[in-house]
Amino acid sequence: MNNNRSYVINIRSLRWVILFIVSLVMAANYYFYDALSPLQNLLREHLGFSNTAYGFLISAYSIPNVFLLMAVIGGIILDKIGIRITGLIFTVFMAIGSFLTAYGASEYFNNGGLGYNFMSTFLKSYSPAIKMMSLGFFLFGLGAETSIVVVSKVVVKWFKGKELAMALGLNISVARMGTATALFFSRSISTDNFWNRPIWFASSLLTIAVLTFTIYIFFDLRFDRVAKYKLSHSSDEEFRITDVFKLVKIPSFVYITLLCVTFYSAVFPFLKYATDMLENKFGLPGELSGRITSILPFGTIIFTPLFGWYTDIKGKSASVMILGSMILVAVHLTFTFTQINPYMPMFMLGVAFSLVPAAMWPSVAKIVETEKIGTAYGFMFSVQNIGLWAFPLIIGLILDVTNPFYKTSLKPSSFEGVIKKGFIYDGLYLKKSNQPNAGKSFKVKVSIIDTTDRTDEKVIWYESHKVRSDSSGKYSIVIGKPDEFFNVDIERMRLTKDTFYCEIKRLDKGTENIVADEKIYINRDFSFAVSDNIINNLSREDDLKIIISTESPDVKAVWIEEQKGKGLTDNNLITLGRGKVIWADSDYFEWSPYNYCVNIITPLDYSKAVMMLSFLGLAGLVFALLLKREDKSSGFGLELPNKTE
Repeated sequence: MNNNRSYVINIRSLRWVILFIVSLVMAANYYFYDALSPLQNLLREHLGFSNTAYGFLISAYSIPNVFLLMAVIGGIILDKIGIRITGLIFTVFMAIGSFLTAYGASEYFNNGGLGYNFMSTFLKSYSPAIKMMSLGFFLFGLGAETSIVVVSKVVVKWFKGKELAMALGLNISVARMGTATALFFSRSISTDNFWNRPIWFASSLLTIAVLTFTIYIFFDLRFDRVAKYKLSHSSDEEFRITDVFKLVKIPSFVYITLLCVTFYSAVFPFLKYATDMLENKFGLPGELSGRITSILPFGTIIFTPLFGWYTDIKGKSASVMILGSMILVAVHLTFTFTQINPYMPMFMLGVAFSLVPAAMWPSVAKIVETEKIGTAYGFMFSVQNIGLWAFPLIIGLILDVTNPFYKTSLKPSSFEGVIKKGFIYDGLYLKKSNQPNAGKSFKVKVSIIDTTDRTDEKVIWYESHKVRSDSSGKYSIVIGKPDEFFNVDIERMRLTKDTFYCEIKRLDKGTENIVADEKIYINRDFSFAVSDNIINNLSREDDLKIIISTESPDVKAVWIEEQKGKGLTDNNLITLGRGKVIWADSDYFEWSPYNYCVNIITPLDYSKAVMMLSFLGLAGLVFALLLKREDKSSGFGLELPNKTE
């Protein structure tokens, strides 16, 4: 009797520890899944991805769960062999897939590394990078969805009849922390010299997730022995294929599954494109766009457990799902038709994304018997993945079809003509109908690619111009005289003179006060040592302002950049181009021979793509209403509290 009492006390405290451990696995899963979203523009720039190619990559995640029914099979495996072995197998799949995705984006692979030649032999309309990354995302998706099913069953095992909705809400909350941090930080930890660092970092988190789940296994083994918890079922509880058919004969289960696929298809694919949408629709920088998008998952971190607690105590799960679906539709319509500041709509989308999952997943446990919950969740995730496979592809296709004129490519011969005109480029801002976008203010992005070495083509100049089209949709820019520089690779440029005058200013942290300055001459190697006058007491946070100018009497700045103290090497060397470029005058760089192609990109119109997501949300609202009506006759008690003790 005392042993049983001790076990009850331990289990009450341990279940929260277990919840935290498995939620970390979910967080790593979600982090990797969303780490690519803020990098969409970088994938275009560095790997030449089109919108359709990006959609193909994202859709690869869902292929094993749609066409191989791996989430269903994983649920069956889970019900038959248990949580521990199933979870370990599929978390390992996630880690392997994440590594291959990062490898496909690496410079080593794209310069002819292991597997590059093989990936070049098939589907030749797609680059080897797309195919390798898609293979990785495929394997990641194969493991990820079943891992989610495993974690869901872990939570049900430890919390059914207790704080189940709140526990599932907390689980989702921690998982969404993974999404939020990926959206918030991915773009900021990317650098010009290591642009794919966020993908490698996300892959390393999944390696840690495998180790974390291994820790859970030891806890689970010990307490199963103490409590004699039965992971296997009696003969009448073993899985049968007819169980799936029995599930789809339950109207409430059908409605909640259809709500699941439509709702998540209106949110997850949106998240994949949201950062890029904000960049294009509102003209925001990529890093800020990612941080605004992160409002959505950050909101769920707070609200999902709160709404889960509410449905535990008060019930009203069906009504909560209806409210969340209504908010989703309103937000997508706002993004489609208005220019309202994106902060509030993104926050409200986070509220919707908290309401529906907090009520939906605990409701499944009321509709389906516990011993079949793995199969039920697996079936739902497989159906959900039909949407997660199809709609990223559809959005990418819609963007490319509705924006045929967003990208203009100038071949070297054409760019030579632009140079002769003093780098002046005259363009047209057009709609899909070939009609002018008249009187519009927008940003034009220009990237110049060095094609001298066909095996090592690199963007050497990347900038942005704020312009306004006239009544005919015409606009004009001077390439090399932008409003904002994103990147200039000075090491691949050639200065028109042998030496230039350099002034280095060390600024007081966070101010423009000059602590020390120095004037030296530099040569063409772009690296030079600085004196102890600059170095003494220099911290990693101190700013260095580097100004390269002409030697002529009317001294003129040719290059201005800012570096942090960490930009210095052990030999007190400064290398130009490693900091933030403030100014670069194209007149003082050699553009001959003219082996440069130029991409000129105007904003993408996302309105048609987001409108489609509005219709998905509306369909979800219909299914939520049908679910509430059905619950009145089914007697599952979705409107009743979840907590029974």
